[in-house]
Amino acid sequence: MISNIIPFMIFILFFFVLSFMDTFSIKVNDNIKKQLLFFSLCVLVVFAGCRWSSYEVGYDIAIFDYGTYQNIYNSPLSIFNFLSEYASSDLEIQSQEIGYVFYSSLCHLLLGDNFNLYLLLTNFILIVLFYKSLKRNEINTALFYLFFFLASRLYLQYNFILLRQAIAMSIIWMWAFPLLLKGEKIKFILVVFVAATFHFTAIIALLSFFMVRDLNTKRIVTFIIIFGILNVTRITDYFILTIVDHVLSLMGVSGGIGEKLSKYLLEGDAENGFRGLNMITFIEALPFLYIVKKYKRILCQSLVGKFYHNMFYIFILLLVITMNFGFLTRMCQYFIFSYFFLISFYCRENKDVKEQRMLLFLFSGYLLIYSIRYIYIWFYYTEYSFFLLKN
Repeated sequence: MISNIIPFMIFILFFFVLSFMDTFSIKVNDNIKKQLLFFSLCVLVVFAGCRWSSYEVGYDIAIFDYGTYQNIYNSPLSIFNFLSEYASSDLEIQSQEIGYVFYSSLCHLLLGDNFNLYLLLTNFILIVLFYKSLKRNEINTALFYLFFFLASRLYLQYNFILLRQAIAMSIIWMWAFPLLLKGEKIKFILVVFVAATFHFTAIIALLSFFMVRDLNTKRIVTFIIIFGILNVTRITDYFILTIVDHVLSLMGVSGGIGEKLSKYLLEGDAENGFRGLNMITFIEALPFLYIVKKYKRILCQSLVGKFYHNMFYIFILLLVITMNFGFLTRMCQYFIFSYFFLISFYCRENKDVKEQRMLLFLFSGYLLIYSIRYIYIWFYYTEYSFFLLKN
């Protein structure tokens, strides 16, 4: 129904219009800019945080986790006897990472039975961590454009649906990457493992160790082409499944999580509703490829610039390797943070105003189309209203 998607369309259009301030370099009074910045953050907190959802959603529609999250929240484990209760809990709870179950149980202890208040608090934490992570990674330019990128590209999926991975991604962006850039490798590893207790996919952030080095990007591009050809013919599918199976065995992943992964990977074909990577994702990368090629020398003069320059290439390589498995491509999204850095860097270093306006406007048009398509696919037939407006 059209009425279901109207709030989402207004939300996206709000950030689309706001992004014009950076796209067209509109001069605005600093006080007004600060107020708009604060209001934008509030919108990001409230829109997903104050949503209402039916308990059944998440069981009827496989991609949504509302039902599971609400059931776990309403079945809290004792904080003071947590490990033993987690070990003896049912499959639904054990299918969730231990850190997330602990967080959910702790929130229930503090907030009571109000699941909606829990969603609001969680989204508040996610947005605060996102904003702080920008600052901690030297991303200070084009914030309104970055908010639009977040809102259109990630927010509707992660803040609305994939809460566990959203928390893990926020931890990696906020603490892990800055620690690695400071050379604090032990702390970096510890933070990665903490993030993995919220969503096991965070373990992929350990690949960041390679990103602080001098990488041969031409060789990476060669691998991208090779794996692209192999994956189009699905030659690598068997090897990926075998590797994932062995890695999970070595990690000693719990039975609940293991069973869920088997469903994602072994049954995750197009006929069962788990699609592979949309090829438009590689078109999305073209502006960033232009930025890293044009500004390679300047980027690689600083450690943080080299780090995110390398991260972009590794991110694309991982997307190509996992392109036939939608779940595994989701695992790579920790490195999409390089896009935020590159957009900010470009707006700071670029001197060609006409080029910047054209590039940002074209890319914002793509993001607008991407988000509208996503809204129509996932929110057209399902009611998502705000719990504050429910009777």
